Amino acid sequence: MGEILFLVVLFAVGGLLQAAGKRRRQEPRTGAPSTGLRPAARSGGMLAEIQKALEEMKRANEGAALEDDREEEAVLHEVPPEVRTLEDFTLRPERVVVDQEAIEALTAKRAEWAEARGRPHTKADHRAFDAKIRREEPGLPAGPDRIAELRRMIVWREVLGKPVSLRDRE
Repeated sequence: MGEILFLVVLFAVGGLLQAAGKRRRQEPRTGAPSTGLRPAARSGGMLAEIQKALEEMKRANEGAALEDDREEEAVLHEVPPEVRTLEDFTLRPERVVVDQEAIEALTAKRAEWAEARGRPHTKADHRAFDAKIRREEPGLPAGPDRIAELRRMIVWREVLGKPVSLRDRE
């Protein structure tokens, strides 16, 4: 806000100086030595104009400041204050106790699964997998599950498909 006010003041002073320069050029030259000031300026005319312009800017700035205060009040009071007591304790859910033996059993089960499947695939494995995926026809279930499945398929098509900008326009 201060920068704008500064620019307005500079603009007003610049306008006044331009007007004074035009008036000075239009005055007839006399042979008497000049003091460098016009008769109006000697009597305080230019000073009065500057003071008048500053007063107008102050009035405009005060009006803008009042409007800003009103807007700020509206923003500050949008949500009513909420009073909370610190004596009201809400209970947390109880912690789940995990047994170390359960963790060890799960770890052993995962290690077994990894050992069973942690071998290199042979050509027979690849042929069996290829036959399996070619044998199964992807079909949609009947009834209300059909709509959910279609929705899921459309979402995955959007996620995995080409970007819209690169699709063929047909």
